[in-house]
Amino acid sequence: MITPDEYLNHCYIIPETQPVLPLPDEGFAAAWKEAKGAAAQAFLAEITGRKPLIPLQKEEALRVFFAETLGGHLPVVATGGHDDFRCIEALLNGRNGLEDWPVTVNAFTLNAQAEKISGHRVILLGQAPYSNVPAQRLGLEEDDWLRCSFRLRLAHECAHYETLRLFGNMRNNALDEILADALGQLAAFGNFSARRQRLFFGLEQGTGRCTGRLSFYCRGMFPWDRAVVYRAVDTVLDSIEADISRFLAEKRELMAEGPAAARREETYPAADLLRDSKVKYGLLALLAGTSIRSRNRNGQI
Repeated sequence: MITPDEYLNHCYIIPETQPVLPLPDEGFAAAWKEAKGAAAQAFLAEITGRKPLIPLQKEEALRVFFAETLGGHLPVVATGGHDDFRCIEALLNGRNGLEDWPVTVNAFTLNAQAEKISGHRVILLGQAPYSNVPAQRLGLEEDDWLRCSFRLRLAHECAHYETLRLFGNMRNNALDEILADALGQLAAFGNFSARRQRLFFGLEQGTGRCTGRLSFYCRGMFPWDRAVVYRAVDTVLDSIEADISRFLAEKRELMAEGPAAARREETYPAADLLRDSKVKYGLLALLAGTSIRSRNRNGQI
């Protein structure tokens, strides 16, 4: 079992020199280019050599496409709901049974295990409210929240893959999840909100209690140790919000050539700023390079 100190001290070593971005595609990506224009289920049956264990409930919603990341192109399989998500996950991993994934888990960056695609990295997405948070808790209509959830999940999983390729690893750790959710929130909402993040994690502010997704990433420690992590994450989220806002404001300042009004968020929205590979790399490095323990100790990130 991992200790709270080991968990909270996790961070990445950031290379001294930024690589040329985006990185070249990994070798497996070429095999997925055949998906363009093909029926999604037929393509998946062909590339995996298998068929789904049970009929999909929303076959018409199944899609296969490429995501552009700093780590190169990555195949994405989007499903229509949680049950279809579980079915396609079993297909990609070559299993003969469905895993009982929690309803809060509707996205993975898989290292596929099915024989014909063993070792292929694939993003798998489900269509559901992100982290199972109801739309009304965010003040959104159901359809709007589902669209935001899709953008959030896709950017989240791309960030995990970018962490893997740029910094050498990705882990089921709160640091990685904050980083990935930060990129997801920026894609879906244009900013990062600590309040939103507590909702996504199922964290009760100031109590050390968690009733949601963050507990899934703390399964490797004793139950009585998890509250230490919950409190540390809760404490650091507000400073992360401030630091991301400051980082984006600095980038807007550099881009703006006119008066101060030109530097407003509507002039340079986060999504546009992050299309610049250097800006996105800088944000990833900022979030990945310092542990939660150090951020809490220093009072900053």
